Amino acid sequence: MALRHTLFPLLLPALLLVGCSSATVISGGDGPTIREAQAEPYNGNKPRIAVQPFTGKGGAGKGVADMLTDSLFNTNRFIVLEREQIDAVIAEQELAESSHFRKESVAPQGQLEGAELLIKGTITQFEPECRGGSLLLIGAKQACIAITLRIIDVATGRIVNSTTVEGTSGTSGIGLVFTKSTLPIGLGAWSKTPMEEALRQCIEKAVNHITTTKF
Repeated sequence: MALRHTLFPLLLPALLLVGCSSATVISGGDGPTIREAQAEPYNGNKPRIAVQPFTGKGGAGKGVADMLTDSLFNTNRFIVLEREQIDAVIAEQELAESSHFRKESVAPQGQLEGAELLIKGTITQFEPECRGGSLLLIGAKQACIAITLRIIDVATGRIVNSTTVEGTSGTSGIGLVFTKSTLPIGLGAWSKTPMEEALRQCIEKAVNHITTTKF
């Protein structure tokens, strides 16, 4: 019994690590963190980039794509183009050409910008409980998400980069680029749960990877 009490304080720090891990890029090079990138003034070239709705598990594709779009915008490294609501933009332009609108208030047509880079993604893992709790740490469970990203050069149709990014709950320092306090439509059910942490971790690493990729 004395030995057991002696060993427990030594084992406790290791046990506290159960359920704690960060999002990781499975493939891709190292680069500055998003916090470091945002802190640096930037006057360089900003590629025009668009994000397509993601496919795959969990029915969360649209919400994840919205998070990625907002986060890419917040990096100040890209000109981010709207694609989810592009039909609404075109419809508004066409409506404005009717006789019901003052001509001086109408946005001219033919000004929409084309993307240079297209981001397509597939959610390959979406598990609210991906690991069981410890006997000593009751309820220490994780949420896990993994997405496969493809960066496509629109001019050539070539895939210029492909990587898998994983996120898990239980790690501090999240939400540096996705600054909204609430999750997008489609992900609201996971608000204030371990899955929200996993989502934010995954998006953080995805944006870091895209930002530091050389095109």
